[in-house]
Amino acid sequence: MTTPHFDIIRVFPRQTSYTPDDDMAFIGMPTLFIPEHKEVHISCTFTWDRKYCEALAYQWEGVTNKPVKLGGVAYGSDCSDFVQGMYVKSNIIFTSRGCNNNCPWCVVPKNEGRLKQLEIVPGNWIQDNNFLQCDRQHKDKVFEMLKTQRGICFKGGLEADLIDDHFCRSLESLGVSKVKELWLACDTDARLPEFNKACDKLKKIGFNRNKIHCYVLSYGKDRNKDEMRARAVYEAGAMPFVQLYRDFSDTKTEYSADWNKWARMWQRPACIKAHMEKGTDYKDFGI
Repeated sequence: MTTPHFDIIRVFPRQTSYTPDDDMAFIGMPTLFIPEHKEVHISCTFTWDRKYCEALAYQWEGVTNKPVKLGGVAYGSDCSDFVQGMYVKSNIIFTSRGCNNNCPWCVVPKNEGRLKQLEIVPGNWIQDNNFLQCDRQHKDKVFEMLKTQRGICFKGGLEADLIDDHFCRSLESLGVSKVKELWLACDTDARLPEFNKACDKLKKIGFNRNKIHCYVLSYGKDRNKDEMRARAVYEAGAMPFVQLYRDFSDTKTEYSADWNKWARMWQRPACIKAHMEKGTDYKDFGI
């Protein structure tokens, strides 16, 4: 992938797998030497990082006479002028922003509005919030671009009931070997029937649990119910990934050590396999 050139310093509270790795991307406080720049942007994704990011803005204001701007998802920043590669690695692309659903646990419709299709740029990691809501012509153009890529991931969470024959044919046109991961979502028990149908379609064209993954939302309240949904996802032919719900307050939602250990078990494929096939419990993994 080519690294885009920016004359804006982007500052992030911590390093993640999404963080850009070009010379104008910084983690945390300013360093002794900083490159020439026009602006400094403090990028804040999670609401519980806002206090720290405000401190970062104050510190960066002390080392530059250029504008220092604070924004990001945590501040509800407008994404209408979104620039690919600026706040995430250049191979991680959005071909659309927003979503036409209105799920009560999701902040996307509030922050980004209804689905808007974007200009397509090269990249192998599709991070759209709801790629399958795009029109067919747009999806065809994305798949045409993906024919030049390898290690392809659909990480944003594919809506199971929108996985249709057209999408499956498009995946087949790429070749199963070029697709690394397909991520679906199963946030409630009511989603299971459509999720099962989607997995059946994907298995018919050659995908298996090594490539089909699924976000499984848990509110940390009913362990048995969440366990049953995670098991159902596994049995449908996908690898579940339990996510404990975090609200959008300034304080990160905390869960007991027991809940965190249980969730971590459902985030590690080797542990999940042992749990499903041998009955090994999360307390046995030392996690």
